[in-house]
Amino acid sequence: MSSNGRPSKSQPFVPESWTVDNQLPDPIPVSKAELDAIEQHFGDLLDGIFESQSRTVPAVATASQKGDRR
Repeated sequence: MSSNGRPSKSQPFVPESWTVDNQLPDPIPVSKAELDAIEQHFGDLLDGIFESQSRTVPAVATASQKGDRR
């Protein structure tokens, strides 16, 4: 906001001027607790994706489906 109380003009959208600076280590360290959480919440989905015999992904309810009562 500018000093006169009105919002300042936003800068034009120019993605060519953006710079991405990645300072993450390679490989990115992941703790056992993080892996356990991923496995607990996404284990069935990941098993379905990576299972060699079956190419089907288990059904997962999205946020919008959870509230649907049709």
